[in-house]
Amino acid sequence: VILYLHGAGWVFGNAHTHDRLVRELAVGARAAVVFPEYDLSPEARYPVAIEQNYTVARWVAEQGATKDLDGSR
Repeated sequence: VILYLHGAGWVFGNAHTHDRLVRELAVGARAAVVFPEYDLSPEARYPVAIEQNYTVARWVAEQGATKDLDGSR
C-alpha cells in the first residue's frame, strides 16, 4: 500500500488534479494507492490536515486488511 499525500503546502490539490499520477503510480509499483482527500488551508488550520492524514495512515495499518490492503508492508 502506498499512502500518497499530495504536496502543495496543504493549500491545493485533490483526487481530480492527481488522478493520472496516482493511477500510474499504482500500476508502476503494482500496489494499492490510498489518496486521502484532506481539508485544505487556509480554511483548515494547522494541524488539521496532518491529523487527518495520520488517521488515514493508522486506519490502513490497523484496518486495511478489511479492504484487501496489506498495511504491514
